[in-house]
Amino acid sequence: MNDFLELVVGATASGCIYGLVALSYLLITRPTGVINFAVGEWSMVAAFGGFVLLSRFELPYPLGMALVVLAMLGVGWATERVAVRPLVERGAPALAPILALLGMLVVFRELVSVGFGPDPQPVPPTFGFGRLELGPLAGSYQSFFIIAVALAVFGAAWFFFERTLAGKSFEAVAIDRRAAALMGINLRLVTSLAFAASAAVAGLAGVLVAPNVSAHYLMGLPLAIQGFTALVIGGVGRVEGALLGGLILAFAEQFTVRYAPVPPGLAMGVPLVLLIVFLLIRPTGLLLAREARA
Repeated sequence: MNDFLELVVGATASGCIYGLVALSYLLITRPTGVINFAVGEWSMVAAFGGFVLLSRFELPYPLGMALVVLAMLGVGWATERVAVRPLVERGAPALAPILALLGMLVVFRELVSVGFGPDPQPVPPTFGFGRLELGPLAGSYQSFFIIAVALAVFGAAWFFFERTLAGKSFEAVAIDRRAAALMGINLRLVTSLAFAASAAVAGLAGVLVAPNVSAHYLMGLPLAIQGFTALVIGGVGRVEGALLGGLILAFAEQFTVRYAPVPPGLAMGVPLVLLIVFLLIRPTGLLLAREARA
């Protein structure tokens, strides 16, 4: 039973990481309709930022993590300004920004691989490598820290969209961009903020997961697949759906690795299997968007 409960804690922490990456997708997709597959590379860039600030310069963890998240805000804003806005202003097809962002994925990956080399780089965990026990639950300090931070982020995101005027503006743009523009909402500003916030959330996921997997220039693609799968499972239009999808995916992965009679390497196919299943059976995800429920 103790082993099972420790597995639950580890799966929950992984699910929170997937949920954060899914939230990063959602923050851009909802107001713009653009699917940004470079969010995994944003997580990778932030992981290397954590390596530089926390390992090389040995900054205090809260300061280092805050600096990485702030830097990722700038990365997200610059990505939108360079790769997306010129295409939108010239009336390019809807597919053009998606392809441009795929190009940025390659740019981020190659820049990091050239700058840091192919070897994984260690990132220290927040509270060391100890183990925490909370009643019957037990796991690493980093797992509990990931869960706590992710819940705080999702709580803040839910409050922003549900209880603030700015959040309502984002929702209005998501429902009908033309009507939102006629109501005086600045579409350019919303798009820029969406990209900046998305990069910050993806970067936070990268910094949180880096102590468990190390910073590596190829870590972005698995996170991108897992985050997108979590988004599809939970529902593209709901903040809480991103977290729900991440948890479902992580538990499916962890239970497959631990209990299914298959080689561990095949468990890497779980996100793709779930992605195909949900796209075929319930493409809207488990939770419908607000306008779909109206």
